[in-house]
Amino acid sequence: MTEARRMDEVLYRLPDATAWHRLTGKAIGLDGLGDLRGRSGFAFAPFHADAKAPLVLLDVATHEVMNVEPVATAKPHHIVEQESRQDYRRAFGRMQARMASAGLRKVVLARRADITLDEPLDAHGVFAKACAMYQHQMVALVSTTLSGTWLMATPEVLIENLGETWTTMALAGTMATPGPWSEKNTREQRIVADYIHDCLKRGCRLVSQQPPRTVTAARLFHLRTDFEFALRDGVDIVDVLTDLFPTPAVCGMPKREAMEAILDDEALDRRYYSGFCGPWNMPMPTSQASSVQDAATALYVSLRCMEMRGKSLSLYAGGGLLDESEEDTEWEETEKKMQTMKALL
Repeated sequence: MTEARRMDEVLYRLPDATAWHRLTGKAIGLDGLGDLRGRSGFAFAPFHADAKAPLVLLDVATHEVMNVEPVATAKPHHIVEQESRQDYRRAFGRMQARMASAGLRKVVLARRADITLDEPLDAHGVFAKACAMYQHQMVALVSTTLSGTWLMATPEVLIENLGETWTTMALAGTMATPGPWSEKNTREQRIVADYIHDCLKRGCRLVSQQPPRTVTAARLFHLRTDFEFALRDGVDIVDVLTDLFPTPAVCGMPKREAMEAILDDEALDRRYYSGFCGPWNMPMPTSQASSVQDAATALYVSLRCMEMRGKSLSLYAGGGLLDESEEDTEWEETEKKMQTMKALL
């Protein structure tokens, strides 16, 4: 276990909340999800932990709750984007071959867009702009010596505490305009929902599953299935988290084979993209009444995100591949998802 040497910072605002939070403290690198037991703080997990991207927990020293909207001071930038179309085309071909050889039902192929700005980005200003633009999404700015600086505006709950019960969701399928869902999108979402249902049945009780419904995130439409559950005796939430993460919404099915395909053939270091972030077993200031918005544990999948390094940015997006997936269609989906972050520049 390693510790950062300076005060690190997290800003976050939960969906539809009026208050936002500023945390400072020391970022601690954990060896695995099991190390979350008995700890509290703000968790920031990579898709696949390694020495360059460890599981990070902010040990909170100060916690401020702001009941006024952050002031959006970010100004437009001139941007230069590095083209990655050919890299994606080659990765798509490798993934299709891997799906056939490994018998994968689904695998998520991600890509990165590298952007150079005319001047460094104001991280706090962009956080404020994201809060104003994406009121129904979880917005987080994480800046630690262990992870670097990342901004997320994510619509997807991984696990959230609702008092005696917990909630999660299956979020998959993407459309730019409302309308009937294609068979590909409905099948993709069903794979995720079935996986989550099976995970919850193993370690939980009182599992309830709502019918899928259409929701919006930024300017995109998705299919969402909500789950609520309680823990069985002898099972803690870390057991459930370990079983769930990563879900087929960001990895694939079967999970182990899909993870191997991504690490071998995606040709991309996802780092913290498609990991998770959020308060973990974190006490709220006593002046704040307990509510769903201020749940002590509220982990979100790190989607619609960018990594900030001065004038350089990296944007990440991905899409689920099935047998019938077409490369041009999947590329366009990633382009539309990246617009969530590009709109902030």
